[in-house]
Amino acid sequence: MKLCSLKSVIFGIRISMSFYNQHLILLGFLGLCSISSLVLSQNHTLIFSKDNNIRNCSCSSNIHNCDYNLANLECSCKTVHPKNKTGSRMSYSGNLTIWFSDTSTLGKLVNFTFVHNLKLSLCGTTTLPTEFLAILGLRQLKVQADAMAEQSLILYNSSDQKVKDGPCPTPRDKQSQLPISYLDTSVFNRLPLLKSYSVENVSSVLEHFPNLPFSSVISTTDEGYIVTLIY
Repeated sequence: MKLCSLKSVIFGIRISMSFYNQHLILLGFLGLCSISSLVLSQNHTLIFSKDNNIRNCSCSSNIHNCDYNLANLECSCKTVHPKNKTGSRMSYSGNLTIWFSDTSTLGKLVNFTFVHNLKLSLCGTTTLPTEFLAILGLRQLKVQADAMAEQSLILYNSSDQKVKDGPCPTPRDKQSQLPISYLDTSVFNRLPLLKSYSVENVSSVLEHFPNLPFSSVISTTDEGYIVTLIY
């Protein structure tokens, strides 16, 4: 009798463990689906100028470059009025795409904007003058002009913030230095020759780069900047 009881207990435990494992597998699958759904549902911010209006759109997927009708149809868009004050900062935590046709509008949308992943698309065949735009916190830049292939430039890795050019900063510098990138708008005239050069530990942008625009309005700091020239 005792042997039969022991076998019954062991059999019951095996059944319970089987159901337990099945529940774990099911919960793991549901968790994976939830994460995948969350990733797929993350929106991209698209900003473009059309008919003298600036449109800010939240899109669930990438829209074909400069397809304004599709953007208005597929995305949630609203008309906004960009700030045109030097030093004012807009911040974007996700991916930001900007369609533009002139440097004046681009300057209003990009100057002193804080964004990690930025894509700029030139809509049209206009030749752009040489102007420099200041972008804060930039990690990856994608650019495209008319029918040319998209070009991508990784300035530093988001995991260790390693600078592409120059020596590797100390752990303290990685966390404290603010990346500031200067983009030469004339790069859209000669794509795909997209290059960058970075300088670390810049305490005063005005002192080290006196000829760069906006250098006088950027404060001097002990933590320093990582200044990147994109040309």
